[in-house]
Amino acid sequence: MALNILEEKMRTSFGEIENVNSNLLEWCEVDGQPGNFIKVLTVDDRRHRVDFLFRQDPHREFAKHNHRCTAVALTLEGLWGYREGEEMHFPGTFSYEPPGSAHTPFASAEGMTVYASFQGTGPEMLDILDDDDNVVDTLTLDFFKQYYQPV
Repeated sequence: MALNILEEKMRTSFGEIENVNSNLLEWCEVDGQPGNFIKVLTVDDRRHRVDFLFRQDPHREFAKHNHRCTAVALTLEGLWGYREGEEMHFPGTFSYEPPGSAHTPFASAEGMTVYASFQGTGPEMLDILDDDDNVVDTLTLDFFKQYYQPV
């Protein structure tokens, strides 16, 4: 019986197709965001897109931010919400975040894991906001590339 190459290899590709065994990627803590972790699956500079797994430890939040891209997220584990909203996301819930949407994601006592995809019109993905909604940082595709783990 032939061995499935992805069982032992982190990444394979042919042409523009890239396949990733996310189980072999290490969780990386996001700089400046304690208790927030990322596994970058793909980064596509030409199409201004990044796909990743995102995890928050229990009772953690990610900085308030404004999307400069379209973002989608599918909850895989846990329970989480937006400080600005009322609903909580559980496994199987999907979130669509268009450019211009601002929010502060936080995890419940369970923590959370989501699959997310950001697709922009340029390399800028998120503006990080302070308490007065002033932009204090902009996360670009280069930000995500620092967490990309090559073969």
